[in-house]
Amino acid sequence: MSDRLRETIAGFLARARAQRGWTLRQLAERSGLSVAYVSELEHGRKLPTLEALEQLARAYELPLAEFLRALADSLDGSPLPRPSCADFAHLDAEERAELERFAAYLRWRRRTMPEHTREG
Repeated sequence: MSDRLRETIAGFLARARAQRGWTLRQLAERSGLSVAYVSELEHGRKLPTLEALEQLARAYELPLAEFLRALADSLDGSPLPRPSCADFAHLDAEERAELERFAAYLRWRRRTMPEHTREG
C-alpha cells in the first residue's frame, strides 16, 4: 500500500469527523470503534477494515455505498464536500444526510454524464 493512499484515507477520515465538529471520543462512541483505533486510522498508522468503514458510515448516518463513494472521490483527488452556507446548521442529522446524498449524486452525475447531454 502506498504512503499516498494511506495518507489520503487518513485525511478523508479526519476531515469527515472535523466537518461534524466531533471529537475522537464522540466518533468512537457513535461507531462502536475504540478511540485509539479511530486515532490510528486518522493518523495513517492503520488501514480501516471494511467492517470499520461500515461502522463509520453508520456513525455518519450514511449508507456504506455513499460513504465509500465519498472516499473514492477523495482518492481521485476530489475534495470532501463542505457545506457552504451557515443556514445548514439548523438541519437535523437526517436532513444533513439527505443533503449530502444529493451532493454525492450531483458529483457522480458530473463525472459520468457528458457535458452536452446535461439539462439546463
